[in-house]
Amino acid sequence: MSRVKRREDVFYSLFREYGEKIVSTGEVYKRIFSAEYPTTRTMIPSMKDYENVCDDQAKKIFMELSSSFITPFDREDISVLTKRMDDVVDYMEAAASRMNLFAVTEMRPEAVRLAEITVQAIGELAKIMDRLPNFKKDPSVMELCLGVDVIEDEGDAVYKMALADLFREDVPTLEIMKWSRVYDRMELALNACEHACDIVQGVVMKNA
Repeated sequence: MSRVKRREDVFYSLFREYGEKIVSTGEVYKRIFSAEYPTTRTMIPSMKDYENVCDDQAKKIFMELSSSFITPFDREDISVLTKRMDDVVDYMEAAASRMNLFAVTEMRPEAVRLAEITVQAIGELAKIMDRLPNFKKDPSVMELCLGVDVIEDEGDAVYKMALADLFREDVPTLEIMKWSRVYDRMELALNACEHACDIVQGVVMKNA
C-alpha cells in the first residue's frame, strides 16, 4: 500500500511543480505586457527559456506515465492535463514573441488587462495542482476550477472589447493585423487555463 501511495505522490509532486513553474512564467508574461512596455521588450527572449523549463517538466510527467503501472487517476486524463498546461505556456510565449516579430512599439491597455487576467487564472490553476492530492475529499478543488471559468469569461469579454476597439478607433490596418494576432494568442493562453481545469473537473466527477 505504501508503495502505491509513493507512486501516486510522484505525479502529484510533478503537477505541483509544474503549476509553480507556470506561475513563474506568467509573472514574466505580465511584466512584458505592462504599461512599462517597450522597456520590458528586452524580457521577451527569456519567455523561451521559461517555455523550455516547462517543456522539461511536461516530459518528466510523460516519462513517469510511460513507466508507471499505477496512477492516481486515469492515464488519459494525466496525459491531456499535461498537454493543456503545456498549452498555457506555449501560447504565452507565442503572444510575447509576436511583440518582437511584429515590431510592436506601444502597449494597448486591453493587452495589459488580458495578461493580468491570465496570470490570475494561472494562480488559481497552481492552487488546484497544490490541492490535487486531496481532490476526492477537498471541495475547494472543484470550487477553484469553477472560479477559473468565471475568470475566463471576464477575459473573453476583454478580448472581444480589444478587437472591437481596434476597429472603432483610427488604427492603421497594419496595426490591426499585428494586434489581432497577438490578442488571439493571448486569448488561447487564457483558454488553455480553463481547458486544464475542465480536465480536473472531469477527474473529480469520475471519482465522486
